[in-house]
Amino acid sequence: MNVMIACGGTGGHLFPGLAVAEALAARQHKVQLLVSEKAVDQTALTSLTAFSDPSRVEVRSVSAVGYSGVRQLIRFCFRLMRATRDCAGLCDDFKPDVVLGMGGFTSAPAVLAARWRRARTLIHESNAVPGKANRCVSRIADHVALGMADCARFFGNRRVTVTGTPIRSALRQGRVADAHQRLGLERGRLTVLVMGGSQGAHAINEAMAGALPRLEDWRDRTQFLHLTGTADETLLSEAYEKNGMKAKVMKFCDQMELAYSAADLVVGRSGAATLAEIAAFGLPSVLIPFPRAAGDHQLHNARVFERVGASLLIAQSQLAAPRDEGGERLAEAVSALLQDEVQRQRMAAAARSIAVTNAEERIATLVEQYAN
Repeated sequence: MNVMIACGGTGGHLFPGLAVAEALAARQHKVQLLVSEKAVDQTALTSLTAFSDPSRVEVRSVSAVGYSGVRQLIRFCFRLMRATRDCAGLCDDFKPDVVLGMGGFTSAPAVLAARWRRARTLIHESNAVPGKANRCVSRIADHVALGMADCARFFGNRRVTVTGTPIRSALRQGRVADAHQRLGLERGRLTVLVMGGSQGAHAINEAMAGALPRLEDWRDRTQFLHLTGTADETLLSEAYEKNGMKAKVMKFCDQMELAYSAADLVVGRSGAATLAEIAAFGLPSVLIPFPRAAGDHQLHNARVFERVGASLLIAQSQLAAPRDEGGERLAEAVSALLQDEVQRQRMAAAARSIAVTNAEERIATLVEQYAN
């Protein structure tokens, strides 16, 4: 069976797509990945070496088609037509039995081209609120796979299956026993993992810098693993040093299984992929949704975790005040969870209760069903 997976544009689309590709390759199917030309997507090329049979997976770059508003409608339509034509050419060469779109405007042309070439089509939506591309192409897709059950209401009477959101194979192996040692952290301290996605989050970085003076009572009992992104690495390194806090500050971490294994508490954004990983590791979290996410989907994602008791939610607007005020709100939340082990355990159990660790296998099975 030949399967085309369009998954480029962001890590939230790319890595779940790679996980499904790995599952299909392990089932002896041929997979063609469509990614964008963005730098983040080129990780697809290196990630293939981790597959059980990398020879069964090939990568093609296609144009990403972003919609930026009515004023750019004509340009958008032209680019969409061109990208769809390019994807149709790839379909002619690869002859997919099924095309799977993982969301975003990289996948929309692929799904449109698949219908043009009479191939079966599926889409996957990770978030609690679907993006514009998936809303549009769901009308012609044969089936919709969902990361969160809350999203089903947006697709009316279309065929939907809640599969969960796939996570990378390294993260499906569970906790790494020597994670503290490999990261240069002390095993006896409570570890707070702070992150803002693959590029970092300046608002979270600023708030954490402001929170540190208010966490001085925890100086001898905690440590921080802070993934800052490129711009704020120096800012946070200096902040932790100034406040006498033990911390490992990194621009990014390409071995997130170590970071999650060492963490006792997570402070971060609420993208669907991040939440799927947090749930898989059963970690309590303080979530600060990105306020400009399309459809405010990060807020809705966070509310799913808040509703089941897995997370505390802080709006970024509460951190947008001068640094000392924003830091106070974050410090209160972090301190309250650090001192309440029972609450952390309850939140961890709640996170595990909504984890789906075989989402890629569920989606692979759906793909096979439609190919047959």
